[in-house]
Amino acid sequence: MSRRSEFHSQPTQSTPGTSDQPTDLGKRLLRRERLRQKQERRRQLARRSDQGALSECTSRAPLLTGRVKAHRNVVQRNGTSRTRNRRSPAQSVAPRASMATPSLPGETAQNILVLRFANAIFEPIWNARYIDHVQITAAETLGVEARAGYYETAGALRDMVQNHMLQLLCLVAMEPPTDLGADSIRDEKVKVVRSLRRYAPQQVGTYVVRGQYTAGAVSGKPVVGYREEEKVNPNSETETYVALRMLVDNWRWSDVPIYVRVGKRLPKSATEISVHFKRAPMVLFNRDSTALDQNVLVIRIQPDEGISLRMMAKIPGTSLRIEPVKMDFHYGTSFGKASPEAYERLLLDAMSGDPTLFARRDEVEEAWAFIDPIEHAWSQKENAPPLSFYPAGSWGPEEADELLANDGRTWRRL
Repeated sequence: MSRRSEFHSQPTQSTPGTSDQPTDLGKRLLRRERLRQKQERRRQLARRSDQGALSECTSRAPLLTGRVKAHRNVVQRNGTSRTRNRRSPAQSVAPRASMATPSLPGETAQNILVLRFANAIFEPIWNARYIDHVQITAAETLGVEARAGYYETAGALRDMVQNHMLQLLCLVAMEPPTDLGADSIRDEKVKVVRSLRRYAPQQVGTYVVRGQYTAGAVSGKPVVGYREEEKVNPNSETETYVALRMLVDNWRWSDVPIYVRVGKRLPKSATEISVHFKRAPMVLFNRDSTALDQNVLVIRIQPDEGISLRMMAKIPGTSLRIEPVKMDFHYGTSFGKASPEAYERLLLDAMSGDPTLFARRDEVEEAWAFIDPIEHAWSQKENAPPLSFYPAGSWGPEEADELLANDGRTWRRL
């Protein structure tokens, strides 16, 4: 017998004139009970769904946690990093995510790969025959802010050059991968880092400039020097600016210098790669001693992601006058939306287990093999390369300008 029939079969006590009242009350109670049971079932289903989602996230959490932890390991010198990598191979794919200013988001990496390998006009001239030099710049207006405790133990070389700047260099200099798989791309990146010419101890002072900002003004606002920052040693030798002249010893990039600079308290916050092509022969347009500028391909990474190409064009008129013009492309305006935030793609790839955008263990170790001789030279008590100083709000120490001036070149204005 159904519950409803049982309910109606129970005897009821009625009073004259109210024989329908118990039946109506029973129906209301039954409807209320059914509603309560339905709501309880919904709550149970919701709890199960939440538990399932939590379980899925928890099951992925160890992998993500391991990757985030590993970035702390690679801040240390190569020997320590190599030991920990051997001890925990699963962590060797980790990026130094929490140390990054957003200089290398996943979209940027893929945009550079598409620019290079999906456009036939660039690959034939992407070599030492046509490229004069490359500049990679990561400039910040900010100081150390609340990171002084960490920054005192790292400095700009470890914080930025060892990971982000070398990552950008690899994307510019790598050979085409066999496919877009994670290992294929990372195999080519490792080859680039392995091909970087190592500095002899006596060469560090010639090809590497380190600097530290002093008191000055940024965007019209006075700021203190690095040594006056909170939690910074008043006699600190930590660098807040680094400029390097680098060479990749392979056939494609033979004797093409790659200049890298990164610094804090500079006039502008921007990250970009500029590829400077060799000048055209002065044959047709040398009658009036016209100085032809170089063609420059600029890959803007932040804040306004895009690509520009500088070329020469004739000024309208009867006389033959030439001036440089710029073709400009903006991702935000061209596609109607900006690229994702710096870590959206990285975190998504980390949780889904896609290691394409992360540095592999051998790449990290090769990067440290390049960085360690510089650190070692700086740490010498005698004959160590000097620490240069630059006022906040300037483009770095004069020695960084001389680094390019010695080759007859100048830094590109951002």
